[in-house]
Amino acid sequence: MRIKMEQQNNKIDWVIILEANDCSCDICGKREHNFIKGFCNATTDGMYKYNHPEFQLVLHLEYKLLLYTLNTLGLMVKAGRKFQDGDLVDELFEGYQAKLIEIEECGKKVLRVIIPDSDHRFPDDPQCQLEYSYQALPIEDLYIANTNNKNQN
Repeated sequence: MRIKMEQQNNKIDWVIILEANDCSCDICGKREHNFIKGFCNATTDGMYKYNHPEFQLVLHLEYKLLLYTLNTLGLMVKAGRKFQDGDLVDELFEGYQAKLIEIEECGKKVLRVIIPDSDHRFPDDPQCQLEYSYQALPIEDLYIANTNNKNQN
């Protein structure tokens, strides 16, 4: 999947919080092993400044692509664009649309970025590839059930 690269001169004034397997805690140094393979929890923190829901991505993409996706959406919001549940976004990937679905996360509504499978299918299509169909699950369902794996070094 190729990304659409456009020159952006906007300053990013939000952060992206990433929870992913094999990431180390900045405070205690413990390594995370909480998610089923291929998934993470990447969420913006700062869209509230624009009276807009935060964005979330759970498909664990290469880090540059993950940051590009969330930051590009943030820059669109900063420029005045408003997104809502069900929106299709053409501007992120060449030849692919991303879909935004509203999810409740920690008592707040966020817009989860759904990436289609290689056949352009989203999770609501019964023929969507299994890994891609998991993107619509609640975040709790993407954690490994065995809590003995949590926070191991």
